[in-house]
Parts: sequence; C-alpha cells; structure tokens
Amino acid sequence: MSPSDLFSGSPWVSALVVLLFIQSPVIVWNLLRSAPVAYARFVAETGKSLGPWRPGTYDARVRPPGGTEPAYRAYWAQQAWTDAVSATAVGATDIWRRVVDVWMKDRVRSMWNLYRKPYGRRETWEVLFLRFFSVGVALGALLGSLAAAATAAATTLVFGVLLGAGCAALVLAALCLRGIDSGRLVVGRIRMKCPHPGCYHSVALPVYRCPGCRHPHRSLRPGRYGVLRRVCECGQVLRTSFLTGRHRLDAECPECSLPLPDGLGSARLVHVPLIGGTSSGKSMLLQAMVAGLLARMNGGELSVRFARDADRREYERDAAQLASGGGIGKTTAVQPTAVMLYVGKRYRKRLLYLYDPRGENLESHERLREQEYLAHADALVLVVDALADPSVYDGLPPDERTRADLASPSAESPMHTYERLSGELAAMSGRRRQTPVAVVVTKKDVLHRLDSLPTLTDGVDGWLRAVGLENLVRGLEHDFGACRFTALSAQDAVGTQPHLAERRHAAEPVLWLLRRTGLRIKKARPAVASGRIPPRPTTDPGVAESS
Repeated sequence: MSPSDLFSGSPWVSALVVLLFIQSPVIVWNLLRSAPVAYARFVAETGKSLGPWRPGTYDARVRPPGGTEPAYRAYWAQQAWTDAVSATAVGATDIWRRVVDVWMKDRVRSMWNLYRKPYGRRETWEVLFLRFFSVGVALGALLGSLAAAATAAATTLVFGVLLGAGCAALVLAALCLRGIDSGRLVVGRIRMKCPHPGCYHSVALPVYRCPGCRHPHRSLRPGRYGVLRRVCECGQVLRTSFLTGRHRLDAECPECSLPLPDGLGSARLVHVPLIGGTSSGKSMLLQAMVAGLLARMNGGELSVRFARDADRREYERDAAQLASGGGIGKTTAVQPTAVMLYVGKRYRKRLLYLYDPRGENLESHERLREQEYLAHADALVLVVDALADPSVYDGLPPDERTRADLASPSAESPMHTYERLSGELAAMSGRRRQTPVAVVVTKKDVLHRLDSLPTLTDGVDGWLRAVGLENLVRGLEHDFGACRFTALSAQDAVGTQPHLAERRHAAEPVLWLLRRTGLRIKKARPAVASGRIPPRPTTDPGVAESS
C-alpha cells in the first residue's frame, strides 16, 4: 500500500492520519518525558515499599509466629513473595496514579481549560492551539506509561525468576543439610534412643528447648523456618543442623518428654546392660567401671565425660560413701535409667549407656520380657557371682562358707540367670549371635581367701570350668558372638583403700566392648602402675576434669 492510498479512503481516516502526523512530535516528546519518569518512580516506590511501612510498628504483611512451631518462617519461604507482590502492586499503582493525576487531570486538563489570559480572555487561535496539542500530550503520556508498565512487567518477571531460583537454591540447601545429618547418622551407625525407664523409644529427631523462653521446637531442622538457623518467637536464634551446633541445645524425648543426654546424636550409642542376680555386685561393679574409666582418663589414654549432671552427682555421692566406709544402696527401680558417659579420644567417641537393673527383674521370664532396653543392647556385661552357684558353695569347707556368707552371695545361680537371659535376648533383639559379652567374675578379693578353690589367675574361663561352671562357659561361647572373661574386686577398686591397678583394670571390660564397636583407643603408659589410692572424703580424683 502506497502513502497515497491512505488518503484515498474514508475522509475520517485521512483526517486521523493527518492529525497523528502533525501531533507526532508532541506525542514522541511526551512519551520520552513520561516513560523514564514513570519507570524510575516505579523502581523507587517498589524499593521503598519493601521496607517496613512504619518502623517499629505492626505490619500486617508480616506473618506472626505460630502453627506447628513457635518460630518465624524464613524470609524466603513466604515473606519474600508477600513483599514482592505488595511492592509490585505499589509500583504499578504509582504508574497509574501518575498517568491519571499528573498527566490527565493536571497537565492535559489545564491545557484544555486554559482559555483565559492573566488579564482578559485569550484569543481563539490560542485556545484552539492548546486544545489541539493537548491530545498529543495525552497520547504521549499514555504511550509512555504503557512503555513504563511493559518495562516494569519485564523487570518484575526477571526479579520473580531470580527470586524463585534463590528460593529453589535454599530449598535444595535445606534438603542437602537434612541429607547430611541423616547420612551422618547412617554412616556412623548412630541410633538415638531414650534412656528413661518405660520409654526406651528410638528418637528420629529430639524436641529441642529454646534457651530463651524454653518453648519446645519439635522440628528443629533445615526447612521453611530457616536453613542454617531459625528465630524463635522470643527472638532467640536457634541452629537447625548438627553441623551448625544444634546438638548443644537442651533436648527432650518426643515420646516421654524427659530430658535426653547432652549432645545426643554426636556419637554412636552403645547400650550395655549389666546382667546378674540379686547381690551379685552389679552396682559396685558399675561404680568401679566408671571410676576405672576416669582413672584411665587421668592417664591420658582417653577422654570421659558425663552426659548428664545427674549421673555425675550420683557418682560423686556414691564415691564419697564408699570412701568413708559406707556402701551403695541396692537398685530399686523397676526399670533402670541408664548411666550415660561419653568415652573416646577427640573425635572418636561413643555415648555409653550403662544399665544397672535390679536382680529381681531377671528372676523370671515375665519380668525379663519387661526389660525393654535389652532389645537395644549392643553388648552385655554378665556379672558372675561364683559363690552363688551350688556346685561352688556346697564344695566349700564350713569355715570358708562362713567367709563366703559375709560376701552376701546372690540368691540365684549365675547359670540360671544366663539360661533365662539367653533365650529371651534371642527373642527380643534377634542379634544375640552378634552381641559381645564381657563376663566379669566379681568378689575376687573374697575368692582369693578361699583356699579350697583353685587359684584365680588370668585364665578366668579356665577357672570357671575348674570350679564347676563349664556349662556356663560353653553356653556363652556358643550363643554369643564374642566373649571375654575377667575377674575383678570392686571393693579393691573403689573401697576405702582402693588399688589404682585394680581400678584401672575395672575399666577393661567396658573398653573391650567399645573396641568391639570399632572405637580405637590408644593405650598410654600410666603414671602410677600400682599402689593404693589415698582415700578422699568427698569425690574421686578425676571427676572434676570429666565434668
């Protein structure tokens, strides 16, 4: 179509083409004036609205904490999109306001109505001139606003894509951190368990308490409330991953709401129940084992730390009673609470759960089935009171029986306890063949004074066979994955005049079981190889360093 064809049609079309041609300089000029200003105002108003409308006052755009977690959602999870939408709406409203108020109502209407001079009436040609070109001004302003709106839409689209990419990257980072935390537990074979009686549940994720307001956070992990950290409703910053220090917070079991040991999840758990009849010496043996671990810590072989202050205080109280010539009370709880210790060297460590059940709980199959912690046992300490076996006790002369009675032999033969345990453990855990057993013959100091018995040497398994407990040794070697036999005098380890060598020796069954889990503990030459430890009226030497 040639230019002449435009004028050969309708006269109205011809008039419109002529009008646009004449108005084109005015349209272009006002388009170039209005578009940059409108876009600049859009950017300025959008940026201004991203901040608080009134600093320090309530902002309806900010979602208050609540829901499943007492924490603020992460900015990228929701607030960023809320701010982006509200800011874009403010910027778009400013473009519309400028084209309507500034251009149409102010400038265009002023040109249309400006027909009077300051003194007198304007000439007709002046009025026609202003009204004629006000149309071009209006068209230029409209086109400029449309251009600014199109540019703003493109900018908003790019911003939305970048914001979405950033949020996707943060979601991916949260998933990666979750995967790292879960993978660390799997690779390290860390199974978090509640140590409290009546619970003993597996803990996938503990409930963490805010150190500021003590509100519980049941899902403190990387997610919509924060990737590396979250903000509690009280304003306290909480770490969300093990890598950032989440395990340093106070934790609770999600099932029973009782406190969990400090740092749960930082080390592999090793559950070790002490199994033995009533008065077989389990509680004294447990005290001697803990004292032996602390003594080896003082020798530089390993580090030991109580996972709970309550366990440390109880150990110090019992140590003070033994040092003053007293004794340790019998276990009375129907189900025991584990004594928890971190044992290892630097980054190689284990969280040791030591269970001391009362002997009455092991005297029947029904009561034994109620000991739920046995299903989680990684190892066992079988406490053997040889004097409780009829074949040993009945073979003693009358005078030696009197001496044996002073040691309060257990009411049940260790063979009966073992037979009951072996069957129930196979049914409860299904891992009996993989479970190592440290067999500890207790009351060695008394056995040494019974001349009718064979000499108790390092070959403890041979000694057990010699005194008539051969079936016990055979059963242990057949039913369990690995066995180690040790004889120990807890009285010589933690009594009024303890031997350092015996105290250090008391830790050997536990260390052997820990080595079976893959923990490598470098042996160091002790500073004192033998001799007695001066009695202390209050606590054991080494408690202060371990706490």
